[in-house]
Amino acid sequence: YNEYKSYLSMAALTGNVALIDAQLQDDKAKLYALKNMLSKSSKLTEDMKGSLNEFDNRLTSLKMKIMPIYEEMQIKIRAQSNGEAVITELNKVDRYYRLREELEKTIQNDFASNIPEYIKNMKELYKAIIFFKNNNPGSKEVRNIMELFEVGLNNMCREFEDLLKNKTQTLNNSEIPLNTYSPLVLELLIPEAKQKLALISKWIEDTHSFVTANFNSKKNYREEICNNYVSVRKRYLQDKLNDLANSDDVSFSSTPILAKRYPRNAEITRKGSKLSRDNVRRHSKRGHKRTPSDHTVLQSVIKEDLNIEKTAKNFSKLTLYFATLIRSEYQQINDLIPESHRVSVFSKVLEAAMVRYESDGNTLVTAAQEQIMRNNWVAVFPLIQLYQNITKITTEMEGRDGLALSFESSPLKPISTIRSSLSRVVRETLQNFKCFVEDDVIKHSNVATDGTVHQLTSNVMSICETLLQYEDTVGNLIQNIEHKGSRQLIPNLKRIMANYINSIIKALERNLESKSKVYENKCLSALFLINNYNYMRNNLRDSKILTLLNDSFASDTDLESKYIDWIDKQMVAYRLWYKPILDVMSDTGHGTVFKESEKLKDSQKDMIKNKFKTFNSTLEEQLSIQKKWAIPDAKFRQWVRNDNIDAIVEKYGEKMYRKYEKVNFSSNNKKYIIHTPEDVEKTLNLFFDQKF
Repeated sequence: YNEYKSYLSMAALTGNVALIDAQLQDDKAKLYALKNMLSKSSKLTEDMKGSLNEFDNRLTSLKMKIMPIYEEMQIKIRAQSNGEAVITELNKVDRYYRLREELEKTIQNDFASNIPEYIKNMKELYKAIIFFKNNNPGSKEVRNIMELFEVGLNNMCREFEDLLKNKTQTLNNSEIPLNTYSPLVLELLIPEAKQKLALISKWIEDTHSFVTANFNSKKNYREEICNNYVSVRKRYLQDKLNDLANSDDVSFSSTPILAKRYPRNAEITRKGSKLSRDNVRRHSKRGHKRTPSDHTVLQSVIKEDLNIEKTAKNFSKLTLYFATLIRSEYQQINDLIPESHRVSVFSKVLEAAMVRYESDGNTLVTAAQEQIMRNNWVAVFPLIQLYQNITKITTEMEGRDGLALSFESSPLKPISTIRSSLSRVVRETLQNFKCFVEDDVIKHSNVATDGTVHQLTSNVMSICETLLQYEDTVGNLIQNIEHKGSRQLIPNLKRIMANYINSIIKALERNLESKSKVYENKCLSALFLINNYNYMRNNLRDSKILTLLNDSFASDTDLESKYIDWIDKQMVAYRLWYKPILDVMSDTGHGTVFKESEKLKDSQKDMIKNKFKTFNSTLEEQLSIQKKWAIPDAKFRQWVRNDNIDAIVEKYGEKMYRKYEKVNFSSNNKKYIIHTPEDVEKTLNLFFDQKF
């Protein structure tokens, strides 16, 4: 086995050796071929190297031949260029000497036709002046060109003024919104003219330093165009405000603006304030009867209020119009006036118009204040609306329009001053109104003889209702009153407003309690409070005041329930009028039932007669008194009548009429039994027979 195994190993080894020898022969053949290829490559490399050396030698030889020619050519080119430059400069110099003659006619007479071309010619003069100043400063030519240059500057200034005067854009009042603020920028000049003005202004500004340094003239052309701009635009603004003031959109008379009187029967409509003529009537129907004197007072108040309201509305439109012009003028000044003069020009342009605006505003505020001092409190509402509008305008223009305008400094300070005056008058009015309600003097003439709703109640409730329309504005103003000097991070304007109105209503309640004591008749005194409480309850319920107060004072008793309790309390006092009637109808001490055929004693007859006499006289007396009393609220009036009927009629029928109708207590019972129960009911329905 081992020998066989050795044999196999030797056979395998012999086979591998043969395979290796064959591979070795193949590799030798490949190596030989590679060596031949390397030899050929080396030969090619040597050949290429020789060719390149030969080419380099040829290039070097060519360079040596060309360089002298190239250098000579460069010298000739530079010489030619220098010659052309000299000729050009000589031509310029020659033209500078002929420039006055060449441009004199154009500069003197041909400005408006082509302003860019004119400015191009002025630049030529500018260059000529610099040339002569540097090379021949004392020559006649430099004087001549400087004179012509000044002529050009004067022409530019005149053209600047003419363009401003004659190329103003025509504006219609309808193009400017007069009911709400709009960040509108108007084109005050024709666009083509504005482009020309911008070119002139830029040229004057660019040459200002040059003119100042080289001309002996004291004339300042930059100042001149600024003064021309101020003169023209100032007059334009005044004219536009006058046009608006005299237009149908805004009917101002000449200063003072309140000189114009409005017709008494003019229609009154006020969206911002509900104390208009219609509202006075509405409140009258709701619970106030006007005496003849009250009617006269109300008509006077309406007439005066119409004047202030109309004037304030017109002044608000004027403010919106003026604000749009200010924005547009400010933008135009930025486009046309050098930066160093923009602030002063803007101030001077607005100065005269601002004087007019401030004067009109102060006249309005003063007139309103005088009316308020005469207790025409509704005159404050147009001021609140105007304050609200001006505040919105100033806020928008300062913070949201991207304008660098300040209303706390010139020239816009008067607008801020008017706003401050309005704020002051409104705050003072709110304070004084509260004091007025608290301190209204008690006079016999101050309350109506019929116990109707007091004029003060009607006015106070209407004013409080109207104040809610300006909740945020009035809340801020009241906050300034109540928290002056203190810090409130997040003021609750709704609660501030609720506090103020609540204090007014409580002051009114105390005032009414005092006024009720003027009446000698206790029942009429109670009826006076009933009428006023019922009016206040209805008014609170119909307006947003009740919701505001209940939301702000959730822990307190419901206000409507409070007034119902007060009315019930006063009804107890009012019902005392029929106590004598109820007493005579009482059976206390007289419980005997009389038969129809029974013969009565004289004392018994007298007792029955006295019962009817007392009843009849009391009923007639109360009819004559209470038919003159008033309950303006129709539903409540009938409720009180029914309350009287329920308390008297049925009891009268049971205790007196049917009980004694067939009893022989007199030879003529009809002399005493005057009223049937139906008659008594009709009589009681005649109470409070005032027409509303």
